[in-house]
Amino acid sequence: MTDYASQGKTRPFNVVDLNSCRNHLSYYTALSRSATCEGTVIVQGFDPSKITCGASGYLRQEFRELELLDDITKLRYNGQLPESINGQLRNSILPLDLHLTCGCGPVLCMACMSPFCGSQMLNNI
Repeated sequence: MTDYASQGKTRPFNVVDLNSCRNHLSYYTALSRSATCEGTVIVQGFDPSKITCGASGYLRQEFRELELLDDITKLRYNGQLPESINGQLRNSILPLDLHLTCGCGPVLCMACMSPFCGSQMLNNI
């Protein structure tokens, strides 16, 4: 059974072919349909790098931006958001320079949160 065919089904015996899975999400979909570990049969080998090599750069960036949006929402709710950060849409709230400058405070600045790049390093560029 492919990952697509297994969506929404829980099976006591789940025979899966992980070679047809494109990424870790497909692995999860196919394997999570098993009712038990004992009832899961993987019919052939699979590429372990799809589940062991870590998140892509795009996914890591997405998580960083979601954390920033969460912090912005909390500050806005508490009335502590600087007036310089305004807008209703993601692209107007998270401009590129928000990640590169330290004018927005340590809570919202990616440079201040990075162990590799502090505000002194940014001033030297």
